Amino acid sequence: MKTSKLTLIRPALLACAAAVVPVGIAGAVWQGVAGALGAVAGVALVAVGFVGSWMFTAWAEQLGLRLVFAAGVMGYIGKIGLVAAAFLVASRTGWSGMMPMAMATIVGIVAVLTVLMIWAARMRLPLLRPEDSL
Repeated sequence: MKTSKLTLIRPALLACAAAVVPVGIAGAVWQGVAGALGAVAGVALVAVGFVGSWMFTAWAEQLGLRLVFAAGVMGYIGKIGLVAAAFLVASRTGWSGMMPMAMATIVGIVAVLTVLMIWAARMRLPLLRPEDSL
């Protein structure tokens, strides 16, 4: 995979890393060690899901631009499945870190979406003229 396709991974992971500290502290205050671990796990779920779907989409783009939309949808389905499976497992155990994990997952999603919006706003798009269309 070309590294230029993967340039957004670093800022998104940095946003997740920045979110881990405050949510880890909040989770520890809320539920102790289990809360801190749950908070870190929530942000880690978001990071793993984002990196996986972004790499999958970049791989699909190498195969052909027509596959990008389908790969993006499949990436979102994969992320939702990953989060759902993690919460299902956590709920079956009665683990006390589940609520901090849920809150940290929300914080991680907001952090990654913020990075995506800033990246998209700064992105330079090619100028398309009407004669360039099909």
